[in-house]
Amino acid sequence: MVPSMPALLPPEDVEKLRVLARDPRGTVQKAVKHLRHYSRVMTPPPPPGQPLERVLYGMAQPLLGARVLLRDTDLLVESLKPALLLGAVCALIAVVDPVDGPFWLGRAKRFYLTFAILAPLPSVLFAKFYARLAALVRWRLGFGACGPREYPLGTSIRRAVEQALIVFIGVAPFILLPEVIPFVGKIIASAIIGAWGLHWVVVDAFDDARVLHPGESLRAAEAEDRNAPSPWYVRLFDLAAEKLDFLPIVPRVLHRFSRFCDKISLAWRGEIALMEGHPLVSLGFALSTAALLAIPGLNLLFRPIIIVASSHLLGHLEGEDALLLKEPAVSSPS
Repeated sequence: MVPSMPALLPPEDVEKLRVLARDPRGTVQKAVKHLRHYSRVMTPPPPPGQPLERVLYGMAQPLLGARVLLRDTDLLVESLKPALLLGAVCALIAVVDPVDGPFWLGRAKRFYLTFAILAPLPSVLFAKFYARLAALVRWRLGFGACGPREYPLGTSIRRAVEQALIVFIGVAPFILLPEVIPFVGKIIASAIIGAWGLHWVVVDAFDDARVLHPGESLRAAEAEDRNAPSPWYVRLFDLAAEKLDFLPIVPRVLHRFSRFCDKISLAWRGEIALMEGHPLVSLGFALSTAALLAIPGLNLLFRPIIIVASSHLLGHLEGEDALLLKEPAVSSPS
């Protein structure tokens, strides 16, 4: 039997959010105050019984990451090396082959066009660099000694291809939706495609921040991640297959398709399970990441900021349940 899809929020958390919504002005003022607090202080997340606080905590992590990065000059310089190298390559291409138009405008357009095309390359070519950066950040943030999860270039390329494939599979059914459902179809498709893409931005951010703990080997870490539950979308396909068992072929096709999706998602089972285990924090992190992506001029700093933010977040989330059993809950700012 395939387990049913879990509810996004427990009923008690839903009721707390409804109570907060009855006083929108006071809630917004309090939320802004707490968001500032979490973005300035490195602290564990609020207890699970505070849904809004956990969303705000997740939202604050990229802001905290930017603050930490800009205050630590050594870490900033080290983290910018891949981006600066990519920027130098884009600048050289812009000088040699500018876009038609005024002198500087044509070169600026070529630079940003080239940068947009080559932006995914650093995550593959500099995968080992970012793995070492994540380990360095964990140590600088006070989480103790750890080692980087360094993969060979071939493995990094394979993982990039698998991720691109699963992302495409997720958006493919909705590409033609605007043609099938005029007006509303475009809005629905944009929302779903955007949410799916942002989901994988967060998964990728968590993946960049994973490290090897003392005494842990890369093989053992991978085995632990692969033992995590199947991703939610795989379980969703299996659940759909069970509900459609009265059809002759569809259930078999859905089960095979879910197995294929599960196979190419093995490398990110741990990250997706972490997101499912902490949905409110992950939601806040995703919303803030989307806002960060929309700010022009942060292209070079985006990945370093997210690595610092996700390293701090994962440093607290990993093993949170065990910590809550041993230590008193951290109170939210008054």
